[in-house]
Amino acid sequence: MALFPIKQLDGPSGYLRWKESVLLRLHTLDVAHVLFEDRPAGDGGDAAAQAAAKKWARDEAVCRGHVLASLSDRLLPDYARFAAAADLWRALARTNDVETRHAWRDRFDAFVFDEGPGDALLEQIAHAEALGAAAKLPDDYVADELCGKLPEVVGNAVLARSGPDNDMGLVWDVARRVVAYGIGPERLWKTTAMSEDDQDGFYIDGPEPEQNTGRRKRGEPGPVARNCRRKV
Repeated sequence: MALFPIKQLDGPSGYLRWKESVLLRLHTLDVAHVLFEDRPAGDGGDAAAQAAAKKWARDEAVCRGHVLASLSDRLLPDYARFAAAADLWRALARTNDVETRHAWRDRFDAFVFDEGPGDALLEQIAHAEALGAAAKLPDDYVADELCGKLPEVVGNAVLARSGPDNDMGLVWDVARRVVAYGIGPERLWKTTAMSEDDQDGFYIDGPEPEQNTGRRKRGEPGPVARNCRRKV
């Protein structure tokens, strides 16, 4: 079986890609289970139990060997002392996976969109959503927070279409439709203050209606409000 090469781990900056690449290899070899399951007892004269224990020992040796082989020469001496594959795996995570839930939350709260073209906007939404997921924030909370950070044309359209709770599916649907219209960055990032003297607004569903009564704040009639955030 041909195995794809793995770039050796040499520090925290490459840990995520290294971890996912190593896990893929270990699952391909059917030995990843030794990292997450308890070792079988293998006691007594039961032939099946002894066979399971023997297979486990073989799988653990293969797993440990592949993990160690994927470490740089600088890191290898620090981790070769771990005899059990699971202990080795946890030690590497303890050293390199240092981002806590609170740290991810801080990064999500500090996130701001860079004004740019539509395709860059979609990439930034994906990044913000990933930060929220890493912080274990509810999907509707992430959507609500992004409503206040997205371009007004997107955030207002999300609010106009939302029910009691927003979700990221709605954010993605609206953002993709706005980008598909092909509007330029200047119009995409135009704010209400910038548009006071410009009545040529952008409407996600087409031309400006004579009277728009469909916009609402969290399901209530009235003008769109930008601040739809709630605490978690």
